[in-house]
Amino acid sequence: MSIFLKAVQRINPSEPDEPKKWYPVQYTTKMVDENEVAMLIADETTLNPMEAAMAIRQLRKVVQRLLLDGKSVKLGDWGTFNITLNTEGAERKEDLTAHNVKRVNINFQPADEMKAAMQKADFVWLDKIVEGGTASGGDDEEGLPSVQDDETETPSEV
Repeated sequence: MSIFLKAVQRINPSEPDEPKKWYPVQYTTKMVDENEVAMLIADETTLNPMEAAMAIRQLRKVVQRLLLDGKSVKLGDWGTFNITLNTEGAERKEDLTAHNVKRVNINFQPADEMKAAMQKADFVWLDKIVEGGTASGGDDEEGLPSVQDDETETPSEV
């Protein structure tokens, strides 16, 4: 289980005249749907795939209902779901209506345990897999360091 990386060259938007820099960017290999998740849950529990799928559907239904009731939903050490809004202002308080809400967003804030689990990620350079070379750990033949070994933070994807 590894997170795949590819090297992408980007400009710094706040300093467009500076030379481009190379950044490791995560590459998603596949979208896993609800049915596949249910199959994986069934493999790990005493539930059959249909029961696992029903549990996922019911969880989704309950979380949606709670969020629409103005509640936040904390799922143990997994994290918390809550609602955020994109709104438009009005000149006077009296002019504010529900039409000033332009979009309702769902926010997920991972809990400490989930965050810690993600910090244990193993990284693999995608181009090395395609080329058939070794892809993980340390510096590779082209001098691309393993992200785990890099102590500096890189900016998020622009």
